[in-house]
Amino acid sequence: MMTLVDIKEQLEAIDHKIINLLEERTHLCSGHYLGSDEEVEILSLWLEEAAEKGLDDVRMEKIAKLVITMCRDSAE
Repeated sequence: MMTLVDIKEQLEAIDHKIINLLEERTHLCSGHYLGSDEEVEILSLWLEEAAEKGLDDVRMEKIAKLVITMCRDSAE
């Protein structure tokens, strides 16, 4: 059985991965403007993946829009 410390350590490792992936994603977007069609495609991908995994679509839409905004801001 996992202890609270084990869970905390695993969550921290996942958080580091999320932060690193967001940094990588914004770096890729830097200097490359995505049009509204591409942003809609990205949002659709996030929502489809969220539905397949049983994740809350309203919350995932908010997260996806924040990530898209981060990329948009890094492209400017």
